[in-house]
Amino acid sequence: MVTDDLVEIRIHGRGGQGAVLTATLGAEVAFRNGYYPQAFPFFGAERRGAPVIAFLRYSSSLLMPRSRIYEPHYVLVFDAELPQEAVLDGLREDGKILINDSGNLSSWVKAAGGRRMYRIGASKIAADYGLIASGMPLVSSVMLGALIRLLDLSTLDIVEEALEGKFSRFGKENIQGARRGYEEVKEVNTDAVVQ
Repeated sequence: MVTDDLVEIRIHGRGGQGAVLTATLGAEVAFRNGYYPQAFPFFGAERRGAPVIAFLRYSSSLLMPRSRIYEPHYVLVFDAELPQEAVLDGLREDGKILINDSGNLSSWVKAAGGRRMYRIGASKIAADYGLIASGMPLVSSVMLGALIRLLDLSTLDIVEEALEGKFSRFGKENIQGARRGYEEVKEVNTDAVVQ
């Protein structure tokens, strides 16, 4: 029997942005907070810049589905240029969207159909700390910090502990990025965006 506290998150990004890493680190944070987590990727063409989907679910019960997530509670969007219809497919009516802020979100707000949306300037924050590889911002830690805040899953200290030692380069910078993601994520006022 699946418990009522099951949380399912689908992460959409491009290869190299850190979507899979965010799911893995999110699972570790959930575990450190007493939950049973699952994190796994789904790849199409395995190359930098190709669309990638990662999945994260956690619950207080070991009894959870063992499949892709088709009706997520949360959708994370690492790249706002991804096709909205595919990214939002199956998102629950009470689902929430966290998007790497790309400026004008009016088309996303319309596509969201009244669901709550949150924004974080993850690419800019990553660039502030030099988290760039092959010209692409590495936004995994920033998006992780923002997600953990939205989930109200953990304190920032536990997030930082989970990140400690996970990066061969930019360890301190990733922790700082996660902290800013946690502190700076904001809800989008959808009424103000769509006039």
